[in-house]
Amino acid sequence: MRVLYITRDRSGRKIRKRMHRWAIGFIDGQDGFFEAALHEAVRVTRMPYEQAIALSDTQRRAFDAVVVNGKAGLPWQEDPSAALDALRPFNQPVSLFVGHAQPEVMPPDALLDRFKVVFKREPFADTGRYGISDANAAKIVPTHLANPMVSHSYRLKWRNRTRPLSTYAWQTPDEYDVFFIGTVSENRYVARIAAWEAVLGSDLTSIGGLLPKPEFKAQVPPALITDPLPKQEYREVMMRSSINLALEGIGPFTFRHLEQFWAGAFTLSTNTIRPLRLRAPLVEDQDYVAFDTIDEMMDKIRWYLEHDDARKTIAQNGRKAYERLYDVPAHAAEIRAALTA
Repeated sequence: MRVLYITRDRSGRKIRKRMHRWAIGFIDGQDGFFEAALHEAVRVTRMPYEQAIALSDTQRRAFDAVVVNGKAGLPWQEDPSAALDALRPFNQPVSLFVGHAQPEVMPPDALLDRFKVVFKREPFADTGRYGISDANAAKIVPTHLANPMVSHSYRLKWRNRTRPLSTYAWQTPDEYDVFFIGTVSENRYVARIAAWEAVLGSDLTSIGGLLPKPEFKAQVPPALITDPLPKQEYREVMMRSSINLALEGIGPFTFRHLEQFWAGAFTLSTNTIRPLRLRAPLVEDQDYVAFDTIDEMMDKIRWYLEHDDARKTIAQNGRKAYERLYDVPAHAAEIRAALTA
């Protein structure tokens, strides 16, 4: 099966980086997991919308299907009718990849009717929350963001396999009670301030802090601010921390979740991941722990610090859940089945 994949608009990226990525086939950013699986599922030709629309009718007919990245530049959120017009040149079945972090982001029925499949990052399990028809709800295939700790390539497929680590976090001596590092800005992540303020105001040994966007820095207490950590140092700190926080950001399911499950680190998450439908389930109090309030967060931190066996069991289960969730070949089979049904 030959698929034309209309890629995310990266026109602002420097030409040197674009050429480097193309040369070795690296897939970076939040779309990496889905794109790696798509390339394993079918024969993919990648191009931006401007290039795809310039193809001749004969060239377009060479493809069996089209998959459009929701961030390709089509105005489907602002003007669904204009997005429909932009898709008219394609006579093949067209599917959509919605790579937005927010689970609530979903096109209206008028646009969903045009798509064969909707690959949605971390959608709500209850599709009734979208207010769309049953037929369009049935088109949703869950996918998720990529783990920054692993690299993907559409040329080197061996990079896309989940491999065991030599040492997991539950096997590493703990140096810190709590670790978190993450961005904050005016319209997102504000809850992170309250969480980290509570940790610093306690007698816990902690490491990390907040990375405010420049325009929001004045609104973050200076004591909460830290410097970015290099990737290797970040990994080492995560491995040496008893409790790793996964606090919601733009969306409820974040890079932190995948990084920590991958490392076999105990994960304490905000409760907003509960309503999500992931492509493999995560079980609360088995694979991770969640909290509803800051006071409950602090109570659970203290409880699990005092119960090493329970904490390590959950960390081990989190890694097993990661291996089920972060399975590129299995997701490739799901994508292929959806596109060929």
